[in-house]
Formats: sequence, structure tokens, C-alpha cells
Amino acid sequence: DDQQVAKTLARFPSLLSLSVEKKLKPTSQWLKELGMDDQQVAKTLARFPSLLSLSVEKKLKPTSQWLKELGMDDQQVAKTFAMFPALLSYSLMGKLKPTSQWLKELGMDDQQVAKSFARFPQLLGLSLSKNLKPKAQAMRDRGFADTQLVSLLVSFPRLLGSRLDLLKHRMDVLAAQGLLAEQSLR
Repeated sequence: DDQQVAKTLARFPSLLSLSVEKKLKPTSQWLKELGMDDQQVAKTLARFPSLLSLSVEKKLKPTSQWLKELGMDDQQVAKTFAMFPALLSYSLMGKLKPTSQWLKELGMDDQQVAKSFARFPQLLGLSLSKNLKPKAQAMRDRGFADTQLVSLLVSFPRLLGSRLDLLKHRMDVLAAQGLLAEQSLR
């Protein structure tokens, strides 16, 4: 739709300088090969137009392959990219793998890591040092064992998307009500 094109170009005017044959078509085609239909491709590109400036071979395929190695199938990978296309711009070595490694150090296996990412792909965009580790520590401080953290985060990874102060407050309220008693966590 023309309005969508106008909005996208207003947000990412350098799209007009990208090669149709070298960037636009290959990226769109790759997303379709991954399993997205035309509408999903359009929505994904509208949400994150700079995706078109990334290399299919050097950036998009390696990220997709890594998610598949964790245990996602093509459909889950396509859905993950459609939900959070910005993750395709993240560094595998600098951002994605360290986050995955940290979750494994908590006790998750590859399948659980993949499930968490599929349920809440924004998890991959959260800072380890400023977001994930402080939240895990706040939960540990309130009696959660790592095995319980793993169970909770596989089922409800969005929890890590909450603000730290709100997460602490909610846990404190639950504890005050006796609903977060240490004996019930062990």
C-alpha cells in the first residue's frame, strides 16, 4: 500500500539508494524461501526496513542457520524474524551467541533456548550485563534456584522483558502475601 511505502521511506530514506537486483529482490526472496508469504515479507520489511541493507549471505543466512542449529525449524525461524526482524542485525558472536551461552549456563539446553527465543525473540535484544543478569540475580536473591529460573524462563521468557524495578516490586508483593515463600521455591 502506498501509505506503508511512504512511511517506510520516511523512516529509512536510503532504501531508495539500494540496488533492486542486489539487495531488495534477494532479501525478499530469501524471506519467502524461509517460509514467509508476501504479506509477512511486506510487514517484516516495513517493521525493519534496514533489513534490506543486510547481506543475505553474510548476515541473514548465518543467523538463520544458528537458530536452526539450536533446534528451530524453518517455520519457527520465519515466525521469529517476522516478530522481531531487528535480531537479524545483531552480531552472532557479539550478541546472539553470548545470550544463548548465558542461558545454557543457567541450565537450559539448546531446545529450551530455542523455545525461549521463539516465544520471545526480543530476549535476544536485551543486554546481558544491564538487563538479563541483574534480573536473574534479583530472582536468585528472592530464593529462586537456577533450575526454577530455567523452568520459569522457558515457559515465560517475556518476564525478562519487564523492567527490573517492576519485577522486584512484583516479587516483593508476592513474598509479602506469602505467595513467594522460600520453601515453595525449593
